[in-house]
Amino acid sequence: MKLNSILASFMLLLVVLSSCSNKDYFEDSGVHDPRFNGNMMAYLESKAQRPEDPFDTLVQIIRYAGMEDILKNEQITFFAPPDPTFEKALNNLNLDLYMLGKDTIQSYKDVKPEVYRRLLSEYIIKGDYGLTDFKQVDTVAKYAFGGQIYQTYNEDAAINVGVVFHDLKNGDATIKYGGPRQLMVSYVPDFTNPTQNWISTFVASSNIQPDNGRVHVLNYRKHIFGYMGSRFTSLAIELGIDYNTK
Repeated sequence: MKLNSILASFMLLLVVLSSCSNKDYFEDSGVHDPRFNGNMMAYLESKAQRPEDPFDTLVQIIRYAGMEDILKNEQITFFAPPDPTFEKALNNLNLDLYMLGKDTIQSYKDVKPEVYRRLLSEYIIKGDYGLTDFKQVDTVAKYAFGGQIYQTYNEDAAINVGVVFHDLKNGDATIKYGGPRQLMVSYVPDFTNPTQNWISTFVASSNIQPDNGRVHVLNYRKHIFGYMGSRFTSLAIELGIDYNTK
């Protein structure tokens, strides 16, 4: 599998990431037909036919985590993390294990399924939400435009989702909130202080519509699976590494 070869040489992360590209799904490259005739899992699988496809690793991890039924049968909105976000998280884990004097992992399956299940659940909310269904968010004016907090499938975690209204520049003039609009997803570390310390990432491709909800593909360049690399690493080590997997 793709991750086995990547993890065997985890110090080559930058080379790996620079070789990963699928412009239609990793970058905002224009308007695409948003409808897909099939459920969400089938859509992801259609973009996971080859190792270089955007969701090859994601599909493997969904199966490993036992989450296929959610993506096949439930009405959900999924903020899909592309493959490089997992590669970064796994390479961070290996670097931390190396620094701790512990053996590095050779496969994503050396990390327990529960780790992926907990963190992947934080990218899923119940219901079908498109770009126009979310409230405006402005990180420097949260009192006025605060987006909205959503409970994720991980009952212990919430995310804020909102639409950033970018400014429009016209010569020397700037029209506030007059530019393009883009979804932003933010991990909320503290339920009791829900407007502070967000870990935010933008959506690269939005409003993909399988039969059972909506897929919004995250921008892989500025995101790591788990929202922070330390969260994936800490949980993986806490639950124990399985070094005997194949």
